[in-house]
Amino acid sequence: MGIRKEGLPFIVISAVLSLLLYLTPVRLLGLLPVAFVTWFFRDPDRIVPEGDDLVISPADGTVLDIVAACEEEQVGPCTKVSIFMSVFSVHVNRSPVRGTVIDKRYCPGKFHMANMGKKTPDNERMILYIRNEAGVFRVDQVAGMVARRISCWPEPGDALEAGQKFGLIRFGSLLECYLPDGVEVMVKKGEKTFAGQTVLGRTGR
Repeated sequence: MGIRKEGLPFIVISAVLSLLLYLTPVRLLGLLPVAFVTWFFRDPDRIVPEGDDLVISPADGTVLDIVAACEEEQVGPCTKVSIFMSVFSVHVNRSPVRGTVIDKRYCPGKFHMANMGKKTPDNERMILYIRNEAGVFRVDQVAGMVARRISCWPEPGDALEAGQKFGLIRFGSLLECYLPDGVEVMVKKGEKTFAGQTVLGRTGR
């Protein structure tokens, strides 16, 4: 299992804290900060299901909500699937489909609790639009009360494979995935998902 390089500054800081704790009477607690932060930035290998009709989960976590929506910019009528990532989830995000990035937008905002669903439209987020033969898919990396740093690596024009790593959110957050009309959702509210592994839906083609 790899460790994301984005976590190295945090691992170094937590290692210093661990050392300071080790020099105190609570030395047994000294390993906890560095152990937790290192574990948080873990990057496990995943076997991505094969199939051009599959939509793969972009995040580890719990399905918070599944609602009909209309994304007015690029997607149109769609289904929005929200996945909440706790601080215990793997936070590496993966592309739900194979396609081309056609737009990328950063939206500044607030830091409401990401598991409070209805408040998230006001939250800071990074929006990625991906187009393929089935339509346009939108993936939002949403910052939460603890998550204050969003990393999103692709740029417009880049090609992505289904299950390819595209970003990271630090310390608890939310992924909102907008599936275009015609995609059959294969998960249920409350279900656990694994990025690059769980089948989120089928395009029907």
